[in-house]
Parts: sequence; structure tokens; C-alpha cells
Amino acid sequence: MEVAIAVLALACIGLAVGFGALEAQLRSMALLLEERRRRGGTVRLTVRTKGTVALAREANELIREVEEMHLLAAQERQALQEDLAAFSHDVRTPLAGAQGYLQLYAVADEGAERDECVAQAGERLAAMRQLVDGLFEYAKAEDGELSLALCPVDVGEVVRTCMAELRPLFEQRGWCPYVRVEGEPVALADPEALARIVQNLLVNCLRHGSGAPIVELRAVDASGFSLAVSNPAEGLEAVDAARVFERFYRGDASRRSGGSGLGLSIAANLAAAMGLTLNAAVTEGTFSITMCS
Repeated sequence: MEVAIAVLALACIGLAVGFGALEAQLRSMALLLEERRRRGGTVRLTVRTKGTVALAREANELIREVEEMHLLAAQERQALQEDLAAFSHDVRTPLAGAQGYLQLYAVADEGAERDECVAQAGERLAAMRQLVDGLFEYAKAEDGELSLALCPVDVGEVVRTCMAELRPLFEQRGWCPYVRVEGEPVALADPEALARIVQNLLVNCLRHGSGAPIVELRAVDASGFSLAVSNPAEGLEAVDAARVFERFYRGDASRRSGGSGLGLSIAANLAAAMGLTLNAAVTEGTFSITMCS
């Protein structure tokens, strides 16, 4: 009887020691996690059991994921700061020009000279308005809660309408775009959003191209389509096709062709919101973008 009591007492002491060591280990891990928030590092064990090893492994995995999130957030903040700095420069340039012409207007003597100052100031203010409008449209297109009314849309009609609206601008460049439509392509899309994408692709050709665009649209199946817009352009060796849909992206920052640098980014966001895909390619002096359902 006395032996049994002694064995039971030893077992209780062993359990108490074990639980004490486990409690100490858990407290140590909690302190390590707290320290990790401040200085970095990983959780290390002094008492290893299956449970503590599994807990430490999961804690370290969470720590790694948080570190990656912080790194990505820092990179995104840096990229946003650089983008906003570039955008600020783009806005200040036409604003300074407008201010300069208004100052010239104040000292001009002849009516014709004053009219020219007003016209030039107006052009620069219009350019600045275009930049600001582009930023506003980008913000709306990137909104994760963007509400679009999807319905069957005649893609050919959308392309023809956009081409007609931009015809005067193509004629000013002396361009005659080539348009080919195969079948009767239909897409489940928001009509206004789809038109905005097509318009942005065509305007991109006008701003950065060196020749008339080729627009090829074909039906893939009853509810699918493929739209390719391509045209020759100069300086494509500096263009990274994988980045053209990034906000404010320019292949060569020293070249200014007008616009906010947001047109293709807006198009990509709108396309993604409707389940469509945009892909860009640069081949032998030609820049092309393909949109598919």
C-alpha cells in the first residue's frame, strides 16, 4: 500500500513537472512572439513535444506570411509614391504653361496676340483636365465593388460605334484603319464598360502609334469573342509588354505622348471585372493588344 502511494506521488510529481515545463514553454513562445513583433526572428523551442513543435511550425509560417505581406505593402507604397510623383509632374507641366500664357495675355497689346494666349492656355488646361479625369476613372475602375450590369452585347456594334466616334482623329493623322469582323461576336458584358475598353485601346493607338491600326474581331463560339487591335509604333524596344497595364506605365519616361498613362490600366481593370482578359505583345515594330472572353 505504501509502495503504491509512493508511486502515485512520484507520478503526480512527474506530471506537475511536465505541466510546469510545458507552461514555461508556452510562456516562452508567447514572449518570443511578442518580441518578434518588435525585432524579428522565429520561434525556437527548448522543450520539444509533438504539440509544441506543431505550434511553433504554424507560428513561424504565420510570421513568414506576415513578413511577406509587410514587404509587399512597403513595395506598393513605394510604387504609389513614385507614380504619384510622376503624375504630379504631368499635371504641373500644363498648369505652368497655362499660367505662363495668362501672364503673357496680361502684357499683350494686340487682340490677335491675346487670342493666341487664351487659346494656348485653354489647350493646356484641357490637357490637365484630361489627366485628372483619367485618375478619377482609374479609381472607379479599380474599385473592388464596381457594379456592372452584364448582358449580351453585340461586340461588332460596339467596335463600329467607337471607330465612328474616333474617325475625325484618325483622319487628322491621315490614317485609314483596317477593320475586319468575322461572324457575329457576342459577349456577356456591361455595354458602357466594354465600349470604354475598346475606346481606350484605339486612343492608345492614336497617342503612341506611327501608323493606322488594324482591328480584327471574330466570334469564338456562341458567347465568346476575340478582339485584336494592333498598329506600328516607334520606340517599342523600350516597352515591356508585361507592364503596359500597370498604372502610369510608360515604356520611356522621357517621351510624352499625352494622356495620363492610365488608359490601358483602366481597360484591364474593367475587363477583369467582366471576366475578360487583355494581353499585350510587341513584335517586329508592332504593338498589339488582344481582348478575349
